[in-house]
Amino acid sequence: MVIYLICVGIASVLWLLNALEKEYTVELSFPVSYTNLPKNKILINEPPSHFTLDVQSYGFTLLRYKLSVAFSPLIFNINDYGGKIMADSSRSNYAFSSRQFRSKIANQLSNELNITGVHPDTIYFKFDQIVTQTKKVVPDVNLQLKKQHYLYDKIKVKPDSVRVQGPKSILDTLKVIETVAQKYKALDQLTQRNVSLKTIKKVDFSPKRVVVQIPVEEYTEKELAVPISIDGLPDSVKVNLFPSEVKLSFLVGLSRFAEISPKDFHASVSYENIKNKDDYLPVTLTMMPLNLKSTSYLPLRIEYLIEK
Repeated sequence: MVIYLICVGIASVLWLLNALEKEYTVELSFPVSYTNLPKNKILINEPPSHFTLDVQSYGFTLLRYKLSVAFSPLIFNINDYGGKIMADSSRSNYAFSSRQFRSKIANQLSNELNITGVHPDTIYFKFDQIVTQTKKVVPDVNLQLKKQHYLYDKIKVKPDSVRVQGPKSILDTLKVIETVAQKYKALDQLTQRNVSLKTIKKVDFSPKRVVVQIPVEEYTEKELAVPISIDGLPDSVKVNLFPSEVKLSFLVGLSRFAEISPKDFHASVSYENIKNKDDYLPVTLTMMPLNLKSTSYLPLRIEYLIEK
């Protein structure tokens, strides 16, 4: 039995050696590196990352390649095939047949391999013009405020715009640049964060980060009595208003509570309503400080008496 197995082993080795001495055609996959892209353009499609080559060689050579863990990348020098025509800014799409680059690929491989085919048989390149534009930055913020707190101003971004560089076809479709999403819970004070901008493929930002400022403050209620004026009242006419002031109620941040006074508001009625002999005069609040919350006033209509 042992002698039989030895004979089978010897026969198998002889058969393998005989097989490896013959020529075969097989497919081998090689990684590709693209070099010398046009400096005034940017590649916006993705050419193949590997070429599949039909190669013919002896079994020993092919076995060695098959057992190889990794191949050195093939260099596809774009300048060798279309350097002059790619310099033409009016064109953006190019196609190269494998017949154009088969010999250059063969020169990068061992002369033991005979290339009989390259796949894909055509390589496509799509370029676009590189441009620089300025885009407004919009914060992507999801927040929850602590009870009895409010946003006393808009959420701000510093800087509020960034320089954006990339393919013209992409930048022309961008209205704004968003920050990376931020989520906050139970905010109870002014909050500032240094935040990255959302990544856009093939697009660069300068700067790459911005400061998001979230103006949060505790609020309290304040009441004021504001005198009512008459818009358009001639000097020759005397009108008494009943009542002569409105009671104003609003919510304001604690830091601004003391500085808000009646002079910051303007409540008025129109002399046109008096000329029209309206029974009541509607009161309009035409001036008030910014960033107050839940502002209300009473009365909304008042009576009047013309002195003769």
